[in-house]
Amino acid sequence: MIRSATSKPMDLSSIESDIRSLSGGAGASSKSKVGGSESNGEFLNLLKEGISDVNKGMRESEKASMDLATGKSSNIHETMLSVSKAELGFNMLVQLRNKAIEAYQDVMRMQV
Repeated sequence: MIRSATSKPMDLSSIESDIRSLSGGAGASSKSKVGGSESNGEFLNLLKEGISDVNKGMRESEKASMDLATGKSSNIHETMLSVSKAELGFNMLVQLRNKAIEAYQDVMRMQV
């Protein structure tokens, strides 16, 4: 498993739950008026797609690593590319989560 900068293991379900809490909970309606048109949670769907893509990449890189370690595959180049790609995707997702939390905190600090 890829570890975050804090050297604690981080799973994608915690990221998804953070995003769900920022969007108002799982049971909240995702429709809102923005600029005169309705937004049907397109951003949330895009985010969920991204999370599932990163999760898929991580599973594929773990499988490639296990295949290399057990001798089923001897192509170290493709394995390293797969692991690097998964790590970059995960780091991007963590940074996206951090920016979303930071933006949420900025909004909460605003005085009305």
